[in-house]
Formats: sequence, C-alpha cells, structure tokens
Amino acid sequence: YKFKMRKYIYTAAISVCVSLSIQAQHWKWEAGLTSTSYQYQTSTGAQTSFMKPNGGVHFGFAFNKEIIDTTALISKFSKTAIFFGNHQTLAKVVSMFRYEVGVHLNQFNATGDIQNILLNYQTNYVGLSASFGPEVKIYKGFSIAIQGNVTGQKLFTGVQTQISNTKNVNYNLAENENFNPLQVMLGYSVEIHKRLAEKTSVFISYSKSQTTNGWSEGKTSLNFAPTTLSIGLKISKF
Repeated sequence: YKFKMRKYIYTAAISVCVSLSIQAQHWKWEAGLTSTSYQYQTSTGAQTSFMKPNGGVHFGFAFNKEIIDTTALISKFSKTAIFFGNHQTLAKVVSMFRYEVGVHLNQFNATGDIQNILLNYQTNYVGLSASFGPEVKIYKGFSIAIQGNVTGQKLFTGVQTQISNTKNVNYNLAENENFNPLQVMLGYSVEIHKRLAEKTSVFISYSKSQTTNGWSEGKTSLNFAPTTLSIGLKISKF
C-alpha cells in the first residue's frame, strides 16, 4: 500500500510538472519613450506647477524567471514536487508568478519658465530594478503580465539650461541636491506578450512609477513621476 501511495504521489508530481512545463528563464530587451512629471515643493512647502513633462528615452534589459522551476522539480523528486503534485491547483496558480531583475537607462526631462526665463532639464539616469507579479495566458499565444516594481536610479549626467533673451546658462545637475541623490521609485507595469516562436516573443509595456522623496521644512523637495511606453523582445530558455 505504501509503495502504491508513493508511486501515486510521484506520478502526480510528474504530471503537474509536465502540465506546467514552460520556459523557465527569460531574457528581455526593451526600448521606449518616457514622459516625466516633476513634482516640486518650495522650502515653504508650496507646490509649483511651472514645470511640464518633456519626452525622454528608455532602455532596459532584464532577467525574468518563474517561481516554480518545473524542470528542476521533475529531475529532483523533491518534497516540493510531491507537495505540488498533491496540490495541483495551487501549483498552477503559483507557476503564473515571476520575479524579474533588470538594468535601465532613463531620461527624466522637463521644461518650464519663470519670469520669462525658459528652464530646460535634460537628465540621464541609470538604475537597477526588481519586479514581481503574474503572467497569464489569454488567447492564442497572447499573455498579459502585471508586476509591481521597485527601482533605484542614480544620475549619470544632467544639465539645467536657463534660456533668456540675453544669454543661455547651463548648470550641472550633479551638484544639485534634488537630482544627485539615489532616487528610489515604486510603481507598476502592464505588459502584453505575443509568442512568435517557441522561444521568442514580442511585447508592449506600459509602466508608471514615482520617487519617494519626502519634504522637510526649510528645504526644497523634488519627486519624479515617469510614465513609460515601450516595446520589447523576450527570448526564453527551457
């Protein structure tokens, strides 16, 4: 009886692993455009509205992986494989969830004017991101992925240009206390994927995020709130 029960459990584990067997690892490249809202507070706490979003570019490269590595489960006959063999519905739900780590280049640009002086901000930020969320198949090779993400961005280059009737003046934003510190962002992304071949997919992505800089009395505060639309390529590995 014990032998038959053990055989049943192993068989169930194999069956769920096979039924969930999908590409376990993915490499993603993406490029797109970013529109960034500058949320600036003066030293007295007043919100300003003279800065308007300006377009910038976005590039990203990421590694994406399912939580459950079905190939590893099949080969090891681990306790995890046995557990999910006995809880196949749970295994299917968990197998939808993925984690992702990536590197990014973003331009958070804006423009505005104060007393007939045009202000133009051009920045290049580089950073690392971590994301987590499900990807669900919806129809004939299409799937949708929704992820929450946290990103750390650091200023690589940045210039503020003041343009007036008499002259143009450039300021290095690396010396600005609102731009130079590490910018921590929280946000989300929505992606629609279309599989072209067994290991190749394309996708479009929409994402929103915002920095978490607080305001303290007597100091100015700046938060970035970028919205990004991009297209990408995903290569999968069994």
